[in-house]
Amino acid sequence: MNYPYTGRDLFAEPESYAYAKCDGADFLNEWQESRRDAMDALAIRARERQIEDRTERDAPPVDAIKLQSLLHEKPICIVLLEPWIVKFEVFGRLFAWYRDDGRRHPDSPTASLATYILFAERLCETAEEFGSLKHLSILLKVCDALASQPATTFQVDEAANLIALLNREALLVANIAETE
Repeated sequence: MNYPYTGRDLFAEPESYAYAKCDGADFLNEWQESRRDAMDALAIRARERQIEDRTERDAPPVDAIKLQSLLHEKPICIVLLEPWIVKFEVFGRLFAWYRDDGRRHPDSPTASLATYILFAERLCETAEEFGSLKHLSILLKVCDALASQPATTFQVDEAANLIALLNREALLVANIAETE
């Protein structure tokens, strides 16, 4: 049996996680192996020279709220993080721009990998600070989606940031495994 949640592009085909079978030593071992494989590929990418253009491809419309800007605020308020958690749980993806009523802006592209990494970092910070299993659960799902992407789709700095994030995720899971 292989870890079932990273074998395909989870941004293109979101996982529902309904009745997910996620218990037992075999499952945990497969998750760990999947994350190690992702980190190995990301480490190769992180050592490559940065050659891609980092400019944003489209500027958001004037009536749009840029999700990445909201996530850059530190410390992030758990209450402000909640709508994005719900959106990810329901739709399995996020978008780059939203209207002020919280709905996706009609011209919005999907969120960038950098935005997903930032979202995952905020979830990780919350799980670390408050011991929140809810935020850890969402973090695991976002990291599944990120780990389902080929390493070459990440910018060099994103690959390095994701490796650090996956290590923090592993520590959170190890802490739970130790208390069980």
